[in-house]
Amino acid sequence: MTQGRAATGGQGKPFYGWLLVAAGFLIMATCYTIMVSGMSLFQPHIVADLGISVGTYNTANSLSTLVSIVGALVVGNVVDRVPGRILGGLSVAITAAALVGFACVGEAWQLFVLFAIDGLVVVAGTRLLISIVVTNWFTVKQGLAVALALSGSGFGGAILGPVVNGLIGAYGWRTAFLVLAAVCFIISFPITVAVFHSRPSDIGLEPYGAGAAAADGSGKKQATGDGAIVDIEVGWKNVRRHPSFWMLVAGFVVMGVLNGAAIPNSITNLTSVTVEGQEVITGGHTAAFASMFYSYNMIVVLISKIVTGSLYDRVGVRWGIIIGSLACLIGSAGMCFPATTVGPFLAATFFGFGTCMGTVAPPLVAVRLYGTKDMGQITGWITSLEMLGYALGTIMSGMVFDMFLSFVPMWIISIVGAVVMLVLLMAAAPSARRLVDRLRAEGASA
Repeated sequence: MTQGRAATGGQGKPFYGWLLVAAGFLIMATCYTIMVSGMSLFQPHIVADLGISVGTYNTANSLSTLVSIVGALVVGNVVDRVPGRILGGLSVAITAAALVGFACVGEAWQLFVLFAIDGLVVVAGTRLLISIVVTNWFTVKQGLAVALALSGSGFGGAILGPVVNGLIGAYGWRTAFLVLAAVCFIISFPITVAVFHSRPSDIGLEPYGAGAAAADGSGKKQATGDGAIVDIEVGWKNVRRHPSFWMLVAGFVVMGVLNGAAIPNSITNLTSVTVEGQEVITGGHTAAFASMFYSYNMIVVLISKIVTGSLYDRVGVRWGIIIGSLACLIGSAGMCFPATTVGPFLAATFFGFGTCMGTVAPPLVAVRLYGTKDMGQITGWITSLEMLGYALGTIMSGMVFDMFLSFVPMWIISIVGAVVMLVLLMAAAPSARRLVDRLRAEGASA
């Protein structure tokens, strides 16, 4: 019974899995935040300094996302065979090395190489790995645990905005990259290699709440969006051939497009950018104003990820999808008015909540619709194809800006995309329920 008590932190002993949540939080606060959302802080400076277009920079940035598709598939397949401490430690070390490389970049082609290296490790080796590992460690409070770990990106981003803006203003963007490389390695590497075990069984424990679940007879059952229970082994073999999965993937691809358009361009949308010697005024705000709103947006992300995780625990998939999609729609509308104060506030508030669908939702939706069997592989496919959408959104937004010298047409496309995403994801949940019902009727094993 020792394992059962350990699984719930009995006898006054904290559950070990919360250390993994803390490690995931730190990785997201440093490596993920800097290399994903934080790159928007550097966009106008790199574009002006290297004499390239926004489209060229965004295309290089999108290569990170395209390469991450391969990385996500690899991690999804090997996470059960390669220790999480090795995968996580390598991801942190390579991220720090890539940031040093960004500090030394002098040509556009070097951006492409560095973003490709970034893509191979950051999304797959941070966000996806954290989602899978933390999900393995929790049966009860699963959504909350995943959300707490991933909310590190909001915490890091809230601090990152003014710090990076100050570093760039005082020492230049190259020195800022070197400082961030040191921060990533010093803060995240030690705890990752020390505690990031892939599964509780690796150190003789059970998932959090496993003892309580066994006592009430529910085991590892997962609730779908309408309250039904996935009490059988569905598995990748059945999931990959069912339309519910591909509707789910399509919905998250659209989510990726929205994120890929908004995140890399958020600072430039509020300020201005010099393209081929010509200054283009987008929002017309100062860099200080933009960094303030960036930090506010990250605070919203921090709170929203925790709320989103609890939301999926409490009300299920359906309402999580509805609320997240509507938030993306309102946030995209706010981004159409960057020269005002209200527009950026709406964008930072609502899109800060909506964007959490792209990080918190995939593992939680996957495990609630299809159960725990092959969850790493299923989540890996969802995440990798969502990243394809992110790349498309990044490239598309750069092309739209170069064509119109404005991001507004892209934000209008994003409004339509939020509606399409809602329809696709809402259709996927009941379709997945029908798959589970059919397999149960056919006598699938529990």
